[in-house]
Amino acid sequence: MDIYSTEEQQIEAIKRWWHEYGKAIILGSAIGLAGLFGWRYYQSHQMENRSAGAEAFEQVSRDLATQGSAAFDRAAAFVSENQGNNYGELAAMLLAAEAVKADDLALARAQLEQALAGTKDAVLSNTIALRLARVLIAANELSLAQTQLDKVTGDAFTAQKAEVQGDLYLAQNQPDQARTAYEQARTAGGVAENPALALKLDNLAAASPQGE
Repeated sequence: MDIYSTEEQQIEAIKRWWHEYGKAIILGSAIGLAGLFGWRYYQSHQMENRSAGAEAFEQVSRDLATQGSAAFDRAAAFVSENQGNNYGELAAMLLAAEAVKADDLALARAQLEQALAGTKDAVLSNTIALRLARVLIAANELSLAQTQLDKVTGDAFTAQKAEVQGDLYLAQNQPDQARTAYEQARTAGGVAENPALALKLDNLAAASPQGE
């Protein structure tokens, strides 16, 4: 089920960023980078908790990547135990992506809704809302998908929001509106971010009546 073409790339970017920088940030905070998060996470017991959370998140990530659905229950438990600390939300997105691959849209939706309720981070909120909108489109919950799309704000998400809006219009059998939305996504740089957008536009052009 190809509803995660762009989001899978984002998740991979999150994983790569985490492996490259996550541990360094945790260790660096112990030697004085207190302003990095703006929280007093730098007392010894808090540092221990964050280190443990980081290791647990990495394990969940590996389990989902290597075991698939066999790791769903453990991942869901981790999400519930870590809701609101970003580890839980990141794990929920990974779990939701694997659930979509397993054609379990109900699980994907539940995880993304839980993640959206738990995060206070604007970037994560927008990313989760876009992903949830895609899942809802796939589940034919089109009105709810629009509700999620309407929550997405910020120039950085213009292309992705327009592309998902095009997907929604297409699901509503409104190809002209879909084409306009896809063009908006392309203008905002969406083709560079997601080559599949060009294919969507080509498919719409091929389906159009001759002479249109």
